[in-house]
Amino acid sequence: MYLGCSSESYSDLLDAGRLTLPEWLRVCAEDLGVGAVELEDKHIGEPTPGRLDELRDAAARYGLEIVNVALMNNFGLADDARRRAEEARTVEWIEASRRLGSRFLRTFAGWPEGDRAARWPAMLGALRAVCGRAETAGVRLVMENHNHGGFVQTAADVEAIFRDVGSPALGLLLDTGNYLDGAPSIARTAGLAWHVHAKFTRVGADGRDAGVDQDAAIRALRDVGYAGCISVEYEGEESGRTAVPRIVSYLRRAIEHA
Repeated sequence: MYLGCSSESYSDLLDAGRLTLPEWLRVCAEDLGVGAVELEDKHIGEPTPGRLDELRDAAARYGLEIVNVALMNNFGLADDARRRAEEARTVEWIEASRRLGSRFLRTFAGWPEGDRAARWPAMLGALRAVCGRAETAGVRLVMENHNHGGFVQTAADVEAIFRDVGSPALGLLLDTGNYLDGAPSIARTAGLAWHVHAKFTRVGADGRDAGVDQDAAIRALRDVGYAGCISVEYEGEESGRTAVPRIVSYLRRAIEHA
Protein backbone atom coordinates (compact mmCIF):
# COMPACT_ATOMS: atom_id res chain seq x y z
CA MET A 1 0.00 0.00 0.00
CA TYR A 2 1.21 3.49 -0.78
CA LEU A 3 -0.08 7.00 -0.15
CA GLY A 4 -1.62 9.53 -2.50
CA CYS A 5 -3.58 12.73 -2.10
CA SER A 6 -6.79 13.97 -3.69
CA SER A 7 -7.02 17.55 -4.87
CA GLU A 8 -10.29 17.62 -2.89
CA SER A 9 -8.11 17.79 0.23
CA TYR A 10 -6.91 21.26 -0.82
CA SER A 11 -10.20 22.53 -2.21
CA ASP A 12 -10.14 25.56 0.09
CA LEU A 13 -6.98 26.81 -1.63
CA LEU A 14 -7.63 25.52 -5.16
CA ASP A 15 -11.21 26.79 -5.36
CA ALA A 16 -10.16 30.23 -4.12
CA GLY A 17 -7.35 30.49 -6.64
CA ARG A 18 -4.72 30.64 -3.90
CA LEU A 19 -3.07 27.53 -5.31
CA THR A 20 -2.92 26.31 -8.91
CA LEU A 21 -3.11 22.62 -9.70
CA PRO A 22 0.54 22.46 -10.91
CA GLU A 23 1.58 24.23 -7.69
CA TRP A 24 -0.43 21.67 -5.72
CA LEU A 25 1.41 18.87 -7.50
CA ARG A 26 4.67 20.32 -6.19
CA VAL A 27 3.22 20.40 -2.66
CA CYS A 28 2.28 16.72 -2.92
CA ALA A 29 5.71 15.68 -4.12
CA GLU A 30 8.00 17.94 -2.12
CA ASP A 31 6.07 18.81 1.04
CA LEU A 32 3.92 15.71 1.60
CA GLY A 33 6.25 13.20 -0.02
CA VAL A 34 3.45 11.09 -1.50
CA GLY A 35 3.86 9.17 -4.73
CA ALA A 36 0.44 9.59 -6.28
CA VAL A 37 -2.25 12.20 -6.84
CA GLU A 38 -5.94 12.14 -7.59
CA LEU A 39 -7.38 15.00 -9.63
CA GLU A 40 -10.96 16.22 -9.24
CA ASP A 41 -12.58 17.09 -12.55
CA LYS A 42 -13.64 20.47 -11.12
CA HIS A 43 -9.98 21.33 -10.49
CA ILE A 44 -8.87 20.21 -13.96
CA GLY A 45 -11.53 22.32 -15.62
CA GLU A 46 -12.30 21.94 -19.31
CA PRO A 47 -10.39 18.80 -20.40
CA THR A 48 -8.73 20.34 -23.46
CA PRO A 49 -5.66 18.59 -24.89
CA GLY A 50 -3.47 21.49 -23.81
CA ARG A 51 -4.71 21.42 -20.21
CA LEU A 52 -4.39 17.64 -19.94
CA ASP A 53 -0.87 17.65 -21.40
CA GLU A 54 0.15 20.42 -18.98
CA LEU A 55 -0.98 18.40 -15.97
CA ARG A 56 0.42 15.10 -17.24
CA ASP A 57 3.81 16.71 -17.83
CA ALA A 58 3.78 18.48 -14.45
CA ALA A 59 2.99 15.23 -12.63
CA ALA A 60 5.82 13.49 -14.49
CA ARG A 61 8.20 16.31 -13.63
CA TYR A 62 7.52 15.75 -9.93
CA GLY A 63 7.59 11.95 -10.21
CA LEU A 64 3.90 11.59 -9.36
CA GLU A 65 1.50 8.93 -10.56
CA ILE A 66 -1.92 10.25 -11.55
CA VAL A 67 -3.78 7.41 -9.92
CA ASN A 68 -7.34 8.59 -10.49
CA VAL A 69 -9.46 11.29 -12.09
CA ALA A 70 -12.34 11.89 -9.68
CA LEU A 71 -15.27 12.60 -11.99
CA MET A 72 -18.54 13.85 -10.55
CA ASN A 73 -21.39 12.24 -12.49
CA ASN A 74 -24.90 11.06 -11.68
CA PHE A 75 -26.83 8.19 -13.26
CA GLY A 76 -29.80 8.59 -10.94
CA LEU A 77 -31.49 11.29 -13.03
CA ALA A 78 -35.07 10.50 -13.97
CA ASP A 79 -35.02 12.37 -17.28
CA ASP A 80 -33.63 10.16 -20.04
CA ALA A 81 -31.99 13.00 -21.95
CA ARG A 82 -30.21 14.38 -18.89
CA ARG A 83 -29.02 10.90 -17.92
CA ARG A 84 -27.70 10.26 -21.44
CA ALA A 85 -25.87 13.58 -21.20
CA GLU A 86 -24.18 12.26 -18.04
CA GLU A 87 -23.17 9.16 -19.99
CA ALA A 88 -21.73 11.31 -22.78
CA ARG A 89 -19.79 13.43 -20.30
CA THR A 90 -18.38 10.28 -18.67
CA VAL A 91 -17.24 9.04 -22.09
CA GLU A 92 -15.54 12.40 -22.68
CA TRP A 93 -13.66 11.96 -19.41
CA ILE A 94 -12.74 8.38 -20.32
CA GLU A 95 -10.76 9.88 -23.19
CA ALA A 96 -9.38 12.61 -20.93
CA SER A 97 -8.29 10.04 -18.37
CA ARG A 98 -6.45 8.09 -21.04
CA ARG A 99 -4.65 11.20 -22.27
CA LEU A 100 -3.60 12.06 -18.72
CA GLY A 101 -2.25 8.54 -18.22
CA SER A 102 -4.45 8.09 -15.17
CA ARG A 103 -4.71 4.60 -13.75
CA PHE A 104 -8.45 4.99 -13.02
CA LEU A 105 -11.47 7.18 -13.68
CA ARG A 106 -14.06 7.46 -10.93
CA THR A 107 -17.72 6.98 -11.66
CA PHE A 108 -20.69 7.22 -9.37
CA ALA A 109 -23.81 5.10 -9.63
CA GLY A 110 -25.58 8.29 -8.61
CA TRP A 111 -28.39 9.67 -6.51
CA PRO A 112 -31.91 8.54 -7.47
CA GLU A 113 -34.47 11.19 -8.27
CA GLY A 114 -37.68 9.92 -6.73
CA ASP A 115 -38.13 6.23 -6.02
CA ARG A 116 -34.82 4.39 -5.66
CA ALA A 117 -36.11 1.08 -7.02
CA ALA A 118 -37.65 2.80 -10.04
CA ARG A 119 -34.36 4.49 -10.95
CA TRP A 120 -32.21 1.38 -10.38
CA PRO A 121 -32.60 -0.28 -13.87
CA ALA A 122 -31.72 2.91 -15.76
CA MET A 123 -28.69 3.44 -13.51
CA LEU A 124 -27.49 -0.07 -14.37
CA GLY A 125 -28.04 0.64 -18.06
CA ALA A 126 -25.94 3.80 -17.87
CA LEU A 127 -23.12 2.01 -16.06
CA ARG A 128 -23.17 -0.80 -18.63
CA ALA A 129 -22.95 1.76 -21.44
CA VAL A 130 -19.96 3.66 -20.04
CA CYS A 131 -18.22 0.43 -19.02
CA GLY A 132 -18.52 -0.76 -22.60
CA ARG A 133 -16.80 2.40 -23.81
CA ALA A 134 -14.15 2.06 -21.10
CA GLU A 135 -13.43 -1.51 -22.16
CA THR A 136 -12.93 -0.36 -25.76
CA ALA A 137 -10.66 2.51 -24.64
CA GLY A 138 -8.62 0.36 -22.26
CA VAL A 139 -9.60 2.53 -19.27
CA ARG A 140 -10.59 1.18 -15.86
CA LEU A 141 -13.50 2.75 -13.99
CA VAL A 142 -13.78 2.75 -10.20
CA MET A 143 -17.25 3.15 -8.70
CA GLU A 144 -17.22 4.91 -5.34
CA ASN A 145 -19.38 3.84 -2.42
CA HIS A 146 -20.81 7.30 -1.93
CA ASN A 147 -24.15 7.07 -0.14
CA HIS A 148 -25.62 10.42 1.01
CA GLY A 149 -28.97 9.16 -0.20
CA GLY A 150 -27.42 7.50 -3.26
CA PHE A 151 -27.62 4.04 -4.78
CA VAL A 152 -24.48 2.73 -3.05
CA GLN A 153 -25.00 2.67 0.69
CA THR A 154 -23.78 -0.77 1.80
CA ALA A 155 -21.70 -3.70 0.57
CA ALA A 156 -24.87 -5.37 -0.70
CA ASP A 157 -25.43 -2.48 -3.13
CA VAL A 158 -21.88 -2.74 -4.46
CA GLU A 159 -22.19 -6.49 -4.95
CA ALA A 160 -25.55 -6.21 -6.69
CA ILE A 161 -24.30 -3.54 -9.11
CA PHE A 162 -21.10 -5.40 -9.94
CA ARG A 163 -23.04 -8.62 -10.52
CA ASP A 164 -25.59 -6.98 -12.83
CA VAL A 165 -23.16 -4.75 -14.76
CA GLY A 166 -20.65 -7.58 -15.15
CA SER A 167 -17.83 -5.54 -16.69
CA PRO A 168 -14.11 -6.29 -16.31
CA ALA A 169 -13.54 -2.54 -16.62
CA LEU A 170 -15.37 -1.79 -13.35
CA GLY A 171 -13.82 -1.98 -9.90
CA LEU A 172 -14.49 -0.41 -6.51
CA LEU A 173 -13.26 2.90 -5.18
CA LEU A 174 -13.57 2.07 -1.49
CA ASP A 175 -14.19 5.18 0.61
CA THR A 176 -13.55 4.45 4.30
CA GLY A 177 -16.06 7.05 5.49
CA ASN A 178 -19.06 6.58 3.23
CA TYR A 179 -20.75 3.26 4.04
CA LEU A 180 -23.83 3.56 6.24
CA ASP A 181 -22.64 0.67 8.42
CA GLY A 182 -18.93 1.47 8.27
CA ALA A 183 -16.55 -1.38 9.13
CA PRO A 184 -18.77 -4.37 8.19
CA SER A 185 -19.19 -3.19 4.60
CA ILE A 186 -15.52 -2.17 4.38
CA ALA A 187 -14.44 -5.68 5.37
CA ARG A 188 -16.96 -7.26 3.00
CA THR A 189 -15.85 -5.25 -0.05
CA ALA A 190 -12.13 -4.76 0.62
CA GLY A 191 -11.34 -7.52 -1.83
CA LEU A 192 -13.13 -5.61 -4.62
CA ALA A 193 -11.12 -2.42 -4.11
CA TRP A 194 -8.93 -1.12 -6.93
CA HIS A 195 -8.48 2.28 -5.29
CA VAL A 196 -9.13 3.65 -1.78
CA HIS A 197 -10.14 6.97 -0.26
CA ALA A 198 -9.14 7.52 3.36
CA LYS A 199 -11.89 9.95 4.37
CA PHE A 200 -11.13 12.61 7.00
CA THR A 201 -13.30 15.48 8.21
CA ARG A 202 -12.14 16.25 11.77
CA VAL A 203 -8.38 15.85 12.15
CA GLY A 204 -6.91 15.57 15.63
CA ALA A 205 -3.43 16.62 16.68
CA ASP A 206 -2.19 13.09 15.98
CA GLY A 207 -3.69 13.03 12.47
CA ARG A 208 -6.55 10.68 13.33
CA ASP A 209 -10.23 11.24 12.64
CA ALA A 210 -12.47 10.22 15.53
CA GLY A 211 -15.30 9.45 13.13
CA VAL A 212 -13.53 6.80 11.02
CA ASP A 213 -11.39 3.89 12.23
CA GLN A 214 -8.73 4.09 9.54
CA ASP A 215 -6.55 1.52 11.32
CA ALA A 216 -9.31 -1.08 11.05
CA ALA A 217 -9.83 -0.21 7.38
CA ILE A 218 -6.11 -0.61 6.66
CA ARG A 219 -6.10 -3.98 8.44
CA ALA A 220 -9.06 -5.11 6.32
CA LEU A 221 -7.20 -4.09 3.17
CA ARG A 222 -4.02 -5.80 4.35
CA ASP A 223 -5.95 -9.01 5.03
CA VAL A 224 -7.09 -9.22 1.39
CA GLY A 225 -3.65 -8.35 0.01
CA TYR A 226 -4.49 -4.86 -1.22
CA ALA A 227 -1.32 -3.25 -2.59
CA GLY A 228 -2.74 -0.14 -4.25
CA CYS A 229 -3.02 3.52 -3.38
CA ILE A 230 -4.67 4.97 -0.29
CA SER A 231 -5.58 8.51 -1.27
CA VAL A 232 -6.16 11.17 1.39
CA GLU A 233 -9.57 12.77 0.91
CA TYR A 234 -9.92 15.51 3.49
CA GLU A 235 -13.18 17.48 3.64
CA GLY A 236 -13.05 19.46 6.88
CA GLU A 237 -13.20 23.08 7.99
CA GLU A 238 -9.50 23.39 8.82
CA SER A 239 -7.32 24.33 5.87
CA GLY A 240 -5.86 21.41 3.95
CA ARG A 241 -2.48 23.13 4.20
CA THR A 242 -2.31 22.36 7.93
CA ALA A 243 -4.58 19.30 8.24
CA VAL A 244 -3.28 17.12 5.43
CA PRO A 245 0.37 16.88 6.59
CA ARG A 246 -0.84 15.47 9.93
CA ILE A 247 -3.05 12.98 8.11
CA VAL A 248 -0.21 11.83 5.87
CA SER A 249 2.13 11.32 8.84
CA TYR A 250 -0.50 9.28 10.67
CA LEU A 251 -1.41 7.14 7.65
CA ARG A 252 2.23 6.49 6.86
CA ARG A 253 2.71 5.07 10.36
CA ALA A 254 -0.52 3.08 10.13
CA ILE A 255 0.50 1.46 6.86
CA GLU A 256 3.97 0.65 8.19
CA HIS A 257 2.48 -0.99 11.28
CA ALA A 258 0.06 -3.01 9.16
